[in-house]
Amino acid sequence: MKFSLIIAALAAFSAPGCAVLGRAQKDHRISPERLAEVKKGMAKEDVTRLLGAPQEIIFSNKEHDPLREHAYVFQHATTKYTAIFFLFLNFGNQDEKHDRVVVFFDDLGRVDHVGATLVANTAAYGFPFGR
Repeated sequence: MKFSLIIAALAAFSAPGCAVLGRAQKDHRISPERLAEVKKGMAKEDVTRLLGAPQEIIFSNKEHDPLREHAYVFQHATTKYTAIFFLFLNFGNQDEKHDRVVVFFDDLGRVDHVGATLVANTAAYGFPFGR
């Protein structure tokens, strides 16, 4: 019994395996250079020309102006996958990072301020047990 278990374990660990690396991106990338061109007082049309169509539009909650576009949200995600496959033994890792930009508009529809977190490019391949 022990001998057959040892043979099976040796066969499993000496069998050829494979490693897989994968990358997925969701939504369009946000260019830091184009983001730097967004300035206070800029029109909404200029913002969409620079950054593309927003993934989300946040509307005003003011009683007299409920349809005013208060902010545009731009998002991008990068996911990197790592997997190692041996006969019956499989390990995997996934690292997902997001870019998020929120452009706020004043009552005249001009850029008031911009908030941004750009970290999607820090997603990394990793060994399945951590880094």
